Amino acid sequence: MALVAIPAEALPGLGSIDGTAPTPFSGLLSLPVPGASLRDFRVALPTTAQITDRVMFKATPSSPESPFAMGRVWLLRLADGYKAWEGWSNQAGYYTATGLELGVDYVAVGIDPLRNHKATGAGPVRAMEAP
Repeated sequence: MALVAIPAEALPGLGSIDGTAPTPFSGLLSLPVPGASLRDFRVALPTTAQITDRVMFKATPSSPESPFAMGRVWLLRLADGYKAWEGWSNQAGYYTATGLELGVDYVAVGIDPLRNHKATGAGPVRAMEAP
């Protein structure tokens, strides 16, 4: 097998596949910021509602309720169980879930990340327009 030398003029330019020069750089295009839209197009209703509530726990059946600090909270849509929101409660047990469907009922589920308490559901609560 013999090697054949190819002249440099016959080779395509850098970055070119078909032998023609690529389009020169002409400017910048700004793209939308991810998460900038309030509308979630996976659901039919507007997703501008919110729920603000408090997570509580009882150490024993006879003890009073106490705020559940840093608890994991899921909001499940009552109609089909879809997990619409997930977040954490603050030190006083409060959480605010945003981006929910307006007028839809949800079940709140409190989960202890340290596994000292069982997960508990409460509700339903209805998502209302944010003030």
